[in-house]
Amino acid sequence: MAEEKTASHGHDAKNASHAHSHKKLHHDHPEAPHHKPHEDRKSLVFVGLSVILIGIALFFSSSVAELLDGYLKVLQHPAIADFDALTHAGNFGTAYLNAGLLLLCVTLVYKLTKTRIQGVHIAAAMMVVGFSFYGKNIVNIWWPIIGVFLYTAFRKKHLSTATPLAFFSTALAPVFSVTVYGTATIPIASPQAYAAGMALGILAGVLVGLIGDHLPNIHRGYVLFNAGFAAGFVGILINALRLSLNIGHTTRPYTAADYVEGANVQLGITLVIMFGYFIIMGLILGGGKEFTRMIKHRSKGGNYVQQFGYAPSLVNMGFMGLISVAYVILVRGHLNGVVFACIFTACGFGANGNTARMYLPTMIGVFIAAFLTGGIGGMIVGQDFMGSAFAKFSSRGMLLAAIFSCGLAPIVGVHGTLAGLIVGFAHAILVPYTGQFHGWMSLYNNGLSLSLIAVLLHPVYMKMGIHPDEHTANIWWHNK
Repeated sequence: MAEEKTASHGHDAKNASHAHSHKKLHHDHPEAPHHKPHEDRKSLVFVGLSVILIGIALFFSSSVAELLDGYLKVLQHPAIADFDALTHAGNFGTAYLNAGLLLLCVTLVYKLTKTRIQGVHIAAAMMVVGFSFYGKNIVNIWWPIIGVFLYTAFRKKHLSTATPLAFFSTALAPVFSVTVYGTATIPIASPQAYAAGMALGILAGVLVGLIGDHLPNIHRGYVLFNAGFAAGFVGILINALRLSLNIGHTTRPYTAADYVEGANVQLGITLVIMFGYFIIMGLILGGGKEFTRMIKHRSKGGNYVQQFGYAPSLVNMGFMGLISVAYVILVRGHLNGVVFACIFTACGFGANGNTARMYLPTMIGVFIAAFLTGGIGGMIVGQDFMGSAFAKFSSRGMLLAAIFSCGLAPIVGVHGTLAGLIVGFAHAILVPYTGQFHGWMSLYNNGLSLSLIAVLLHPVYMKMGIHPDEHTANIWWHNK
């Protein structure tokens, strides 16, 4: 018995030491004292981006009435994955208005909950902005958020500890929209449809809150998009529940005509303006010197706002966004609302675990996979190798796979460039086939695929004798 107590004490002491060293490295515990002037400055940067987004919305629209008419179309769409708000709104301006309003909502929630903004909070905010072009709107995001907050309150934790997860949980915002506006067995926009949509949306948020803390342990911190993993599993459960109740859907109602093409100049300019804004603000705030140190950094990820500072994180975010835009242009892809979602995600995680040094290997891995499988697959059915390869690597799905592959940056940070090429290749193979599991209701489908790849390759690397740094496992989640 004494030996058991001693062993237990030693184990507890070891865990305490690890936890202490983790806090010492990152100083991002949610109970850390607030630094109001700095938090206000961070919020003002968000407000500035909101103003830019709304300004672009006005530029693209002929009247306020046109904006509001388009916004009504966005609100009343089922919005399951691969929804392009730039097309369905009828004008580009409405999608930018939606993004600007949602970012203001995020900023307000951070302010009301007295959240200390760190890298993960910036990443969550940028994902809300990006996916506002891809399925999130000012109505459907609140139900999973409420679910996460209800679970947090039940656990008697402060809401500020759950704000990142709450906004990441909006990956399941389409649960509400598709139930209200896309279910054949329930009258569209009827009271019972709204009731079912709200109930399922809140349930989705509660489930994300319930499992969100635990799933990162499965892949040992190898994926930045932990909420994509959680949302994918919850989406599978919700989809099965809807189907069992005869209120499910089986297909995505999209065709090629539902996506913007040939607007790279107009849309690209808006992205350059926004990412240029981040770079300029970061340089004004003195982040240039630390940024040069940041881009040489390679690790399992982490809270860059704490490790390097807020200003250099802004600069890195801007460059991550520009790299993503450049990739789309180089492979002759098309910028649209779906692609915007992944570009803003790459930008946001420039503050929370990703740099170009860890991003490019996985992106190149996806490109190689798309090139080879596209070309070989084309030859099998009697088509030209190069033509088929080009069609695949420039396709919308492979653009998303390449840019979202930034979520595998921790693998590159720990195991190196070759490992990044391999996981990027594997991700390109898997991701086209995972969306049907959750009925395309989880907007973070790439996050689910990335997590499955990491779970698969973790034991492989362990067998190869390449062991992860256990002290940095789950580094993303401790940014809460």
